[in-house]
Amino acid sequence: MARPSKTDHVKKICGCAKWKDCAHPWYIRYYEGKELGPNGKVRKRGLRCKLAQLVGREPKDFADAKAEARRAIIAWQDGRDARELLPVDAPTLASVLDAYGQRPHGSPIDRYQRGPIVTTKVNGRPFGEWRAAEITREMVESFQCQRPTVAGNRDLAVLRAAFNWAVLKGLVPSTPFKVGTVSAVKLQREESRTRRLQPGEDERLLLAARGGMRDLIIAALETGCRRGELLSLQWDQVRADLFLPAGKTKAKKPRRIPISTVLRRVLDARRNDPAGEPLEPDTYVFGDEVGRRRRSLRTAWKLTCERAAIKGLHFHDLRREAGSRWMDAGVPLHMIQKWLGHANISQTSTYLAASGGGDADAMKAFEQAAGRLPAAVPPVPDAGSGDPLTDAQVRAANGLPQIAPSTGSVGSEPIQSSIEMTGNTQSNVTVH
Repeated sequence: MARPSKTDHVKKICGCAKWKDCAHPWYIRYYEGKELGPNGKVRKRGLRCKLAQLVGREPKDFADAKAEARRAIIAWQDGRDARELLPVDAPTLASVLDAYGQRPHGSPIDRYQRGPIVTTKVNGRPFGEWRAAEITREMVESFQCQRPTVAGNRDLAVLRAAFNWAVLKGLVPSTPFKVGTVSAVKLQREESRTRRLQPGEDERLLLAARGGMRDLIIAALETGCRRGELLSLQWDQVRADLFLPAGKTKAKKPRRIPISTVLRRVLDARRNDPAGEPLEPDTYVFGDEVGRRRRSLRTAWKLTCERAAIKGLHFHDLRREAGSRWMDAGVPLHMIQKWLGHANISQTSTYLAASGGGDADAMKAFEQAAGRLPAAVPPVPDAGSGDPLTDAQVRAANGLPQIAPSTGSVGSEPIQSSIEMTGNTQSNVTVH
């Protein structure tokens, strides 16, 4: 039997004279019976923690704290988590987001995205503390105005999905994103990024990178992978190519990316642990020295760009740079679409169109075809280099017809020029 409490088992651990009205957090103290503790000693059985940890939010006042404490105690007595009673007790937005991120077969919400959503103040209170059922379209738009364009659109996409899920689960009666069947909140227009690496920036980035950041930059430029795809890459995904399962890609579809020679050298250098033993298959390729996962690149990337004196470059821009380099080198667009994991080829075309890669080369080829510029001529090696041009190369460079190879040629030796000098003159003549 629990002891009676004048404060309904809630209190604050502070020395404030008016503790019921101060800003310190609420705690719950409720004991009922005894149990065996982890150290083998008998202890009181009950609840002793911050109230917000049980109910998913900080109570607004003393009355709210007592009501939430009663809810938590009932749930504990029934052997349940207090947050399981959210459908009855009008959950907060923070609680809805947490429940949405923990849904079966669903992707969790990134903590770096959840943080700004629940802490941004809307109408004088953190957005996450508002009851989800009380949130209106005007409050969502107020939140949107306080966020950057791109980040705000991503946040609204998460909020819209979370509210739709909450409506289906009965957590809230309706969503603020719709009035009837009409969408009530519109995303802001985004300007497509066109940032590519300028000449010399890739070398400066690699010189400024510390630790594993250098290998991550190389991997991003060689594979076009997203940040999360690289950080979640494990050794059992490294085969003749890189295999990205559906659960680790944005499109939720599996993807394979060929491994270049440059990337292969990076992977070989990272394959073993400090003791020289190969890392386990479930360890992370771009983790620490023993294969533990790296959680974030934000600080490391910021410091790398500062040391390299590079401004306005996002890590995701390396993905566009990789795709643009492939396109400039003549890789077919459908193959680039496959490597980048885009849903359709038009998305790839739009994604790379803004980069402007290859424009100068395309114009040069047009002017050569139109006769405005001379046709490209292969470079002539220096005299005495030991690598003279073959007759076929000479004729191709000067627009002359080719001569069929003689039957007396052996192996892979170059065909001797049909222009020969007699006497003591040089036998191989370079035609200009």
